[in-house]
Amino acid sequence: MTTTQTTTTGTDPDGPGRILPRGPGVVWFGASGFVNAFGTGFFYPFALLFFASLSGLSLSTVGVVLTVTALAALPGLPGVGVLIDRYGPRQVLIAAALLRAGCFVGFVSVHGIVPLALFNILFAVGNRAEQAAVLPLAVGLAGKGDSGRWLALSRVVFNAGIGAGALVAGLLVVDSPSGFVVLGVANAVSFALTALLYLPLSPRTPVTAPTAPTPAVSATAAAPARAAKRSGRVGGGPWRHASFLRVAGASAVLRSSILVVETALPVFVLHQLGLPAWTVSVLFIVNTGLLTLLQLPVSRSLERFRAASVLAAGGCAFVVLYVAMVAAGSVPHTVRLGVLLAAMTVYTLGEMAVSQASLVMLTSLPPERELGSYMGVSQLFAGVGAALAPLLAATLLDSWPAGLWWALTVMSVLAALLVLRLPRGVAAEPGEDVPGVPQHQE
Repeated sequence: MTTTQTTTTGTDPDGPGRILPRGPGVVWFGASGFVNAFGTGFFYPFALLFFASLSGLSLSTVGVVLTVTALAALPGLPGVGVLIDRYGPRQVLIAAALLRAGCFVGFVSVHGIVPLALFNILFAVGNRAEQAAVLPLAVGLAGKGDSGRWLALSRVVFNAGIGAGALVAGLLVVDSPSGFVVLGVANAVSFALTALLYLPLSPRTPVTAPTAPTPAVSATAAAPARAAKRSGRVGGGPWRHASFLRVAGASAVLRSSILVVETALPVFVLHQLGLPAWTVSVLFIVNTGLLTLLQLPVSRSLERFRAASVLAAGGCAFVVLYVAMVAAGSVPHTVRLGVLLAAMTVYTLGEMAVSQASLVMLTSLPPERELGSYMGVSQLFAGVGAALAPLLAATLLDSWPAGLWWALTVMSVLAALLVLRLPRGVAAEPGEDVPGVPQHQE
């Protein structure tokens, strides 16, 4: 990386006291991510009611349409990755935001099952394109040694935006056709504003890895080319990069587990543990609050460890909550909430570790000029997991509630083993040399 790509400052960019990323564009990047997530959080809790009210379809029919359209959008994601590589992540993010704004205009203007399906396919493509392009943008904006913090910032503003949007929606949204029209228009405006906020962002071109490695889990260590060589990749894109596929698969499994928890925990707590409804709110407030407040400092503290080890440890931390959910049924009623709160705290710390380490590994392993293509494939894995998560939750909650948590335990352990068994060079410290492996030169 050239010297113009580093942040000009009188302090060490990796100084122990610094948590926030630095550099031009950090405010715009944070604002765009927050507004984008705010619109999603504003809409997401009312999605089923929104579509059912405006389309005149039953909730079950809307649910089927949303599942089918989410799956139908997945084959287009590798193509989205190619567009990111060809035109740049900012252009794809702007297009994705405008596409989703247009979809909400369509939702409130044209009704019926066919328009609902068509607009939802486009909306799903836009959502996945945004998630695929925001990581290359963060890496492209980051200065030397700073990508890890930019990636962490993307998660912080996402969690804060989702939480704030859901809170505001709960206070303002009116359960009526006119109220849902206002909801749709507000979302269209939020995505249009997101597109405007992306305009000032100019990622460094090309996105390159630094030549001087740092002993960190940060994605900006000089690892991408060496990691690819160590993992045995000989070219041919993401589908021939075995180590990347294993990380993408493990990440998708763990993120799907998070979605299952979000879906299943309220049902299990209320119906199986017999706790009052407010306890569910308390558990999710703890989760969201910790994610928002601690993601950046926790990510900073994890930079000294290998990303593969952090990802595996985070997945194992999930198991604490899963075991607690089963064990809580056998402890006195008065201490159940305390057990769940402690377990949720450990689970949330694991969620931070999984989020940071997976983003770091997914953006470090690909060749820099194919980062978009790799992110498109990663979103394909994530999309399949997201589509299957509600099915897993509903099926086991109905037939074997405790078995759901044991199934999630197995999934988390297998994901941890998958990344721990990566070739030594991939799982090593980013700056660690492997004998006999030629070093990457800029």
